[in-house]
Amino acid sequence: MRQLVLLSSLCVLLSACSGNDLDSPVKTCQSVASILIGSALPSNIQATQKDNSDAQIVILAFQLSDEQREMNVECRYELESASGGDSDTELFGKYEKVPSEMLINGQAVRRPDLIRAINSATVQAGKKVVKEADAALQKL
Repeated sequence: MRQLVLLSSLCVLLSACSGNDLDSPVKTCQSVASILIGSALPSNIQATQKDNSDAQIVILAFQLSDEQREMNVECRYELESASGGDSDTELFGKYEKVPSEMLINGQAVRRPDLIRAINSATVQAGKKVVKEADAALQKL
């Protein structure tokens, strides 16, 4: 759980800087799913988001170019144990910033694999922030 909290904090920090890849439950789910599937996700993803009393569920439906069947990814965001800042609440509501569970085509993603994918997505977002900052500095 401690790893998840640290990752969550880093994701929030990076999303505050980047404003894109990890700044919402849907985008975070997409980024982590892309790592787990090992392929970039198409731009025409159908995303739905449902809140219930104990979790927020994000469901992604899409078809990869090399697959004939539709892919379904479900990300489950648990209730946050302690409330974050106001900007966090605006983006994520009362839920954690990273998924605590994921299903890909109905198959549960093992916890260690999920944590590695969250780490990779966070690193990718961080690299993108650094690259964008470097490009902005070059224009000055």
